[in-house]
Amino acid sequence: MPGFCLICSGQGAQDAAMVERLLAYPGAGPLLARIRSSGVLPGGALAWLDRPGDAGDLIFRNDIAQPMVCLYQMLAWEAVKTLLPAPGIFMGYSLGELSACGCAGVFKPAEAVRLAAARGRLMTGAAVIPQTMAAVIGLDGEQLGGICARFNAQVAIINAADHHVVGLPLEALPAFIAECSKSGAARVVRLPVAVAAHTFHMREAARAFEKALLAAEFNPGGSVIAGVSGEKVFSRERMISALAGQVDCAIDWRACMESAISYGCRVFLELGPGNSLARMALSEFQGIEARA
Repeated sequence: MPGFCLICSGQGAQDAAMVERLLAYPGAGPLLARIRSSGVLPGGALAWLDRPGDAGDLIFRNDIAQPMVCLYQMLAWEAVKTLLPAPGIFMGYSLGELSACGCAGVFKPAEAVRLAAARGRLMTGAAVIPQTMAAVIGLDGEQLGGICARFNAQVAIINAADHHVVGLPLEALPAFIAECSKSGAARVVRLPVAVAAHTFHMREAARAFEKALLAAEFNPGGSVIAGVSGEKVFSRERMISALAGQVDCAIDWRACMESAISYGCRVFLELGPGNSLARMALSEFQGIEARA
């Protein structure tokens, strides 16, 4: 359906029982069994699946959370796709862009999860010093860019003109928050992410992930929008460039939304986990419907 866009969330709203809840839906259980048997899930993810109540710190451990969030999205899409019209556009926020490629059929589900595990592992390995991310509301890009330059930080995601996500060293966070507040930020919130994704801190991870993508199996699929540019990606080469490039370059989520709307999308479904992108879409754009 040309007017329908599927959105895959990034990290941040995952919880211990998210996969377990999906198993009540047709199709999710058999797909989980196939993905498990393919051997693509890391040990921590298997432990989480077997004992959700004991997942604890695994839930937000980057190298485990990335494949688990991707797994959740593959299962959720398997459960609902026969009930919905085919999306005209697929797009995803951060890690969700890789999952969106899986939902679009570019990657088979197990391959998408395998790549998510590689992405998480490489990004964790690139975080040679403790890192984090923070949402900053109330400052424009120019103001925030000036502050970032003083704290070895970088704008990682543009959500709106005055709503950004920043990646930075963990030790710089208190002073960074204080400076943003002093400069007029309405709110600065640390996010439960332990890597400075989509910034220069992830340069080595981006190069290594590009090599992983070059070896991956691609298939013809639906239309996917690249997070770094807001443009449709039509070829294997451009998809590799987009997926590897967003590891160490900023994502322009507002441009992605504007692009989807320009292609005629008026109905947006966020696959989850969480509903923050649907809520943000409704607050920023008129004349659309967005649900999660």
